[in-house]
Amino acid sequence: MQVSVEAPDKLERRVTVIVPIEKLEEAYSLRISNLAKTAKVNGFRKGKIPLDYIKQRYGDSARQEALSEVIQKSLYAAINQEKLNPVGVPTVEPKTVLPGQPLEFVATFEIMPEVNTVHFDLTTLERQVATIQDVDIDYVLQHLRQQHTQWIKVDRAAQAKDQVLIDFQGSIADKPIEGGEARDYAVVIGSHSMIPGFEEGLIQMQSGEEKTIQVTFPENYFSKEYAGKDAQFLIKMHRVLEPKIPEMDQAFITKMGVKTGNLEDLRVEVRKNLERETKRVMKEKVKKQVFDHLIEKNPLDIPKALIEREAQRIHNELHPHHAGKEHGHSEKEMAAFNESAKRNVVLGLLVARLLKDHQITLDKSRITAHIERLASVYENPSEVVKWYGTDKRAKADVEMFILEEQLVEKIVDTLQVTEKIVSYNELINRPVITTNERN
Repeated sequence: MQVSVEAPDKLERRVTVIVPIEKLEEAYSLRISNLAKTAKVNGFRKGKIPLDYIKQRYGDSARQEALSEVIQKSLYAAINQEKLNPVGVPTVEPKTVLPGQPLEFVATFEIMPEVNTVHFDLTTLERQVATIQDVDIDYVLQHLRQQHTQWIKVDRAAQAKDQVLIDFQGSIADKPIEGGEARDYAVVIGSHSMIPGFEEGLIQMQSGEEKTIQVTFPENYFSKEYAGKDAQFLIKMHRVLEPKIPEMDQAFITKMGVKTGNLEDLRVEVRKNLERETKRVMKEKVKKQVFDHLIEKNPLDIPKALIEREAQRIHNELHPHHAGKEHGHSEKEMAAFNESAKRNVVLGLLVARLLKDHQITLDKSRITAHIERLASVYENPSEVVKWYGTDKRAKADVEMFILEEQLVEKIVDTLQVTEKIVSYNELINRPVITTNERN
């Protein structure tokens, strides 16, 4: 077998393989021989069918199968011989097999990029540190109450904080807006879920009333077709409902899982959860600084096949109900999937190299502790722990997470770390909520 390799670019490889015709004939003869022993043909006893008849009836398919087999085996041997690491399924172009001439084909594929050295010259790092205050607990308790809001139908004009049920039809210059129509659509006035001016236009409308409101799409609106343009929306109001937020009484506290019904016990549980979240976010922000630096200092060319595979994984994780189904996404969404996928692939390669360089092995005791922490927030922790023990993908994700933690800790130990005291809101990048906005 003769093998030659071309490199049209950094990652693409074109492998030309020439296989002696005897290999193809051997594979063909073996298939014909097996068919003669196993084929069932009316008028012939099994195993007694003449070879000429077998060749006449099955020869074309047997030769095609033999050709596929020889190409597959010889390509695998060529890849091993040349020490190539292909990504994705190779594209194979077999050349016409002439009688008595060797079999020749060309396989094209991308290879996994090699990472021999990782550049890292970060010397200082800032760690944000936050402690949970009473105001943070108050915010969570208020949010819990709002999550359990009941909506009561009222016979009055709509006002701020009400939920209204409406039909609407949007148009620009008398032309309907694509996707700008809905029936029995629920909107909370003041939630800022609609474009500016829309919710304000609903105030003082009564059930059964119709009116047209004028709005302007934001300049940064995701659809360039409508960005910055004036529009009209015909609104029909069906119902007005006012919010009834539950009191923080014993019944509500018990409903939140605190058996004593005591407010202080609920505050203790909320504090524990916030402190656990604070530790997690603090670690993630340190990891992000390290990983951002790695990506900046180590630009890599990544095979398209790897990016597509990771983008599909991210997509399926975000949209599990879409997995395996035909559906569309905007260019902006696809670009976001691909950008995240490329970052993940690059980091995976760099982290793998650094784990090897630093000789870091998995600390199995940390796996157990981490899974127990994850499970502790669920109603039945033991079932969650059991699931992690049986789901290979979930367990592999935890193992990779722990390895990354060990790596980051080792790197951070070599850096000069300064601490910055921040509030919990600043740590999680949440806008500060004023007292009036909470009420």
